[in-house]
Amino acid sequence: MDLCGVRQLPFLTRRNYYSEVLHLLPWGMLAGVVEGNIAAVVVARTFAGGELLITVATTTPIAAYLASLMWGMLCVGRRKLRVFTLAATGALLCAASVGLTPHTAVGGWYFAAQLALAQFFMSGVVTARTALWKYNYPVEVRGRITARLQTLRAALSVVVLVTASCLFDYDNGAYRFVYPAAALFGVLSVHLLQRMRVRGERRELRRQACAAGEELNAGLVEPFSLTTLLSPGQVLANAFRILREDRPFRKYCTAQFLGGMANIMVRAVVVAILANQLLTSIDHFYFISIVLLDVLPRLLMIGSLGRWGRLFDRIGVLRFRIFNAVGWILCLAAGGLATFWIAHADAIGPAVVPLAVGGFAVRAILQGATFAGGSLAWHIGHLHFARPEEAEVYMGIHVSLTGLRGLLMPALGILLYGWIGWWVWIVAIGFGFLSLGGFISLARDEAKRNSDSP
Repeated sequence: MDLCGVRQLPFLTRRNYYSEVLHLLPWGMLAGVVEGNIAAVVVARTFAGGELLITVATTTPIAAYLASLMWGMLCVGRRKLRVFTLAATGALLCAASVGLTPHTAVGGWYFAAQLALAQFFMSGVVTARTALWKYNYPVEVRGRITARLQTLRAALSVVVLVTASCLFDYDNGAYRFVYPAAALFGVLSVHLLQRMRVRGERRELRRQACAAGEELNAGLVEPFSLTTLLSPGQVLANAFRILREDRPFRKYCTAQFLGGMANIMVRAVVVAILANQLLTSIDHFYFISIVLLDVLPRLLMIGSLGRWGRLFDRIGVLRFRIFNAVGWILCLAAGGLATFWIAHADAIGPAVVPLAVGGFAVRAILQGATFAGGSLAWHIGHLHFARPEEAEVYMGIHVSLTGLRGLLMPALGILLYGWIGWWVWIVAIGFGFLSLGGFISLARDEAKRNSDSP
């Protein structure tokens, strides 16, 4: 029985795909409690955090991606599996340390800081993993393989999140053993991935070494020194050079940035609404919150990743992004409607709770279906633009931009919500339409270039 679908893949990809599947089984346990919204829910209820701490906890999983440019540069000219192992080890050690956090008000800030450091290392895991996919999976099937791996990862995270939410409802101090237990699974996961053989990496490293020795494109292919990696000026200079020289990639990043702004700015708003307005007097707060924020989206992600993967391989990343942007606009509209009902609770009466929960459930369903496609494009879309030797730096640039909007937008969303209320969703929808326009323009430009070429 071929449960993993290994036999359906090209022969040379099967060994590495199987190794990665085995690795993801325990890795999903760690990723499920480090990534996502569970940290924000824990600080809101376990540590009785206010809007500031909720915003910080919501911000850090995405803001940590600011470090991805550094991780991408670290990958250049080095063994990708070693970089992955370094980042994964850092993430699991930080998760294990959460067990020592005191159950006090100040402990909430310690908890957020430990998760922020773990997410810093997770950004390295994401960057190095994409580099491994570049080597191991041919472009013709990369979308489908990525979809399968993301489906497996999402399925495992659903199990973890449901289990963790039930444990937190039983004992809101359950973080003391939930995170160390997840870290143990992380240790097993890192060990299992060491079986992977990165195809063609040695040949490319030799070619890069020869090119650097002959002073050909040395600034691009020579491994970046530790001094460069720790120098923000030099890191940003390399990023700006690529964005300046590659106009289509610059436009792609701009459209992606606008779409990310639209979605990230309302994440802290939703957590604050659930914790402080909608679910304040409802039992099983953790379970209901995690279902609306993470479980429903991930279930829909699981159900739609395969379809998105086939569409990605068929139409390419730019046209694919157009469909994806429309989905995000619909998702934002559902969240805006639910918040509108809450804002007019006095006029609606007791029915506002089921109405708003239903609205946020529709948002979660649309979010999951759309995030499935967004996840594919986010992980491998940059390969449409990058030369092979610069793929990791391209990944680092666009993921770092994700971190930048993750750093800024949750706080902006909370501020706007306090100022203009449910209209914050209208602002987000506006950013969504700007993103859609950018992707349409890019797709038209590429179609015109293709028609003009002989």
